[in-house]
Amino acid sequence: MEEVAMRGTIAAAACAVAALVAGTSGAGQAQAESGMVVSHPDSPPFDYPPGEVCGFGTHVEFPVSDLTMSVWHDAGGRPVFGTETGALVMRATNTSTGATIERDISGSGSLLYPTLDPADFVLSGNDWSAGIHGGDQPDSAQHHWYLSHGFMSVRVTSANGHTTRQLLALVGPYEDLCVTLSG
Repeated sequence: MEEVAMRGTIAAAACAVAALVAGTSGAGQAQAESGMVVSHPDSPPFDYPPGEVCGFGTHVEFPVSDLTMSVWHDAGGRPVFGTETGALVMRATNTSTGATIERDISGSGSLLYPTLDPADFVLSGNDWSAGIHGGDQPDSAQHHWYLSHGFMSVRVTSANGHTTRQLLALVGPYEDLCVTLSG
């Protein structure tokens, strides 16, 4: 789910990780020995509990989701690089007040697997969102839900059922969805 919010919320490099939120590896994705694997990842709805990202709970769904992900694998079948592109519209609701917003986060993005592990990737692109949780890095970015209109790069690492994010770059205009949904 977090992956979907990271990636899925990227529609640009996203749903097989959204989210950038607690993730799936993408519907119909086959395990490759080497070469490219193309998939069409799902963008299932997800929830952020109160205090996880925003001070209030949120529900997220994707009324439009038509993503294509291509991931290139090395000779050992490990992911090296990927792209994601397609149409993605995100609807987010503050579960305390009912305030709802809709954002078109369609576009393209890239995935880099620095350790060749599918659970450790860097998602980069524009027009996508990432919820930065308590415990994520840097500390100053925690408890924000960024929707980048410029460029954003986030490293996502999953181990033992726990996903962490590290905001690497946030350049240009952006919206903090926690602020938008709180008003």
